[in-house]
Amino acid sequence: MENFSLSGVYEVGNELLDAQHKVILNYMAKVYTYLLADKKDDDLFGLINRLDTCCKLHFLDEEKFMEEMELPETEEHKAQHALFVTHLENFMGRYEESDSVKNIGELVFLKGWFLEHIEVFDKRYAEFKKRFDMAVHESTRQAALKNSTTK
Repeated sequence: MENFSLSGVYEVGNELLDAQHKVILNYMAKVYTYLLADKKDDDLFGLINRLDTCCKLHFLDEEKFMEEMELPETEEHKAQHALFVTHLENFMGRYEESDSVKNIGELVFLKGWFLEHIEVFDKRYAEFKKRFDMAVHESTRQAALKNSTTK
């Protein structure tokens, strides 16, 4: 049985984005359960559509966050999101016609890709944000020290 839980190792330090990561994996887990039971009904179709919607909204939120920080590799990150959406849309287009074993394999691939994406790409913006916040804090501290010594 696949594990779809998200440990703290995958947290990026942004409450919204971390919560969205968990929701996406939760939908993947539900789809996985349906595929294991070989249930191809409206409930499964609805779950897959919600997974798709959650992923796309998450990627928009994440891209906005990166743009606001002026992350240098935002375009590369967006390209990774587009690649995932393509894989997910391919899965969505094929899940009814393929056998459950193949669908499970594709879903496990998507989960692995998503987790690796968090670990590699999302951690980059998390580190960038930490460095940015530290620089802002240091700059503010220096300005406060300068003001207090000039009085």
